[in-house]
Amino acid sequence: MSEYNIRIAVEADAEALQKLMYEAFTPLRELGIDWPSVNADLALVKKNLTNSTTFVLENDSEIISTITVRYPWEGQSRISMYPFVWWFATKPSYDGQGIGSKLLTYVEETYLRDTLKAPAVTLGTSARKHPWLLDIYKKRGYEVYAEHESDDGDLGVIMRKVLIPERFDESVLGHPPF
Repeated sequence: MSEYNIRIAVEADAEALQKLMYEAFTPLRELGIDWPSVNADLALVKKNLTNSTTFVLENDSEIISTITVRYPWEGQSRISMYPFVWWFATKPSYDGQGIGSKLLTYVEETYLRDTLKAPAVTLGTSARKHPWLLDIYKKRGYEVYAEHESDDGDLGVIMRKVLIPERFDESVLGHPPF
């Protein structure tokens, strides 16, 4: 019987995470998506582990899914003051088993809502190059609050999910960097 465990990743997990992400994001590379997570080398994975909180879901002792939380978006322009989730990947051999959903639910509810008391969470995705993700996130309660058409014709979207309605303040979403 498999036992699933969710924990915060450590630097010793970097190689396994890089391999998992490379495998999981192969279809995105084939679509021409050039995000940091899609082409992350070991140094970038280690930087992500150092600068953010990365969660892993393990089956026995094998890392099979991962997601990272940034506080908040650290960029030239802030997407919002709310946490931002990214680098979300599940081993393809576990597709369709609800593994990624289990990990995302844990991060949204147990970590962000119940532990950090974060009123909302944000994320970004592509609406044209892999539109199925947009629909998956909408079904999970996310809504688009910003769009940007890139030079290559893709439509990038920033989405939010309200976790604690009575504490949510739309004015702290900020202005996306596009």
